[in-house]
Amino acid sequence: MNYQNLENSREFKAAKNLEDALNDMCFDNKKFTAAIPTYHRTLQQNLMRLIVQIVLFMADEGNVGTDLRNRGAVRTAQILKEAIEQNRDEICLPYI
Repeated sequence: MNYQNLENSREFKAAKNLEDALNDMCFDNKKFTAAIPTYHRTLQQNLMRLIVQIVLFMADEGNVGTDLRNRGAVRTAQILKEAIEQNRDEICLPYI
């Protein structure tokens, strides 16, 4: 993937802001998850679309470097990718 000016994009900046939050040892995954119902329902759908895209990206070999620190995440992404692909006809995340 070659994204020109990636570092200047709002998506890159959002990803870095999330990285900063995740790097804080006090970041509470459950609190973050509990905040999702406060999103507009269309944004909840967009978030799920993003999560699926992240899973598919991390599952593909060569997209992220792998060692003991993230091997579990990559393997989990590979398992989820298999499930997504097996259920492709049932997965529908349209823009409404």
